[in-house]
Amino acid sequence: MTNRIYALLRQLIVEVRLLPGRAISEKEIAAILQVSKTPVREAIIRLAEDGFVTVVPQGGTYVTTIEIQRYMEACFIRFKLEEGAAMEAASRHSLEDVARLRSCIVRQKAAAEQEDYPDFFLLDEEFHRTIFAAARLPGAWGVVNQAKGEMDRMRHLKRVFAVRRTEQVIEEHEAIVAAIESGDPAAAREAVVKHLGSIESKLTELSRNPKLWAYIEQINTRAPKKRSPRGAPSSVA
Repeated sequence: MTNRIYALLRQLIVEVRLLPGRAISEKEIAAILQVSKTPVREAIIRLAEDGFVTVVPQGGTYVTTIEIQRYMEACFIRFKLEEGAAMEAASRHSLEDVARLRSCIVRQKAAAEQEDYPDFFLLDEEFHRTIFAAARLPGAWGVVNQAKGEMDRMRHLKRVFAVRRTEQVIEEHEAIVAAIESGDPAAAREAVVKHLGSIESKLTELSRNPKLWAYIEQINTRAPKKRSPRGAPSSVA
């Protein structure tokens, strides 16, 4: 039950249906889902660990604002771990791993043709998770998944603002699979680097979309200021 509640709340935050600064009530969520507060509390703890919410002792729980610095840090963690995973996958993959990667690409093409971008996003997740599985490093994907929450939220916003590169993504995925299948670690790393880009390229991409920047600033500005814990002394001018 905790996993289901966590997944639901994470999705709502990533899709910005729960806006930055929105208060999260254990009691309200438990009532809506008709569950006890215990699994809700456990899900919120996980969300806090992943950076999606901020828990203020005796002051409430709030959806975190969208922070560019946190986004850049998430990019760094993912880039470095996935480069290594691709190299390991090139050395340790099985035929079944390659088949699963190619299956993801086939289904991504179908999703792109149907303009089913939510499904395209899920298949993208499956593709990259499979790279770590092929590298025999599934735990490392867990680290990436925990760190990349801000990347997921930003990716959703880019999709909303039509910042899409579906055809290019598919071509780059095909290049990654070809390098892994050939057993060439250096080529696999190069293909992943080309696909994921760099921190500088991510900043450039954002700077070229002023409407996206403006929206992020707008929803962050709307976020209420964090409340002080109950009983904490207030500042006096």
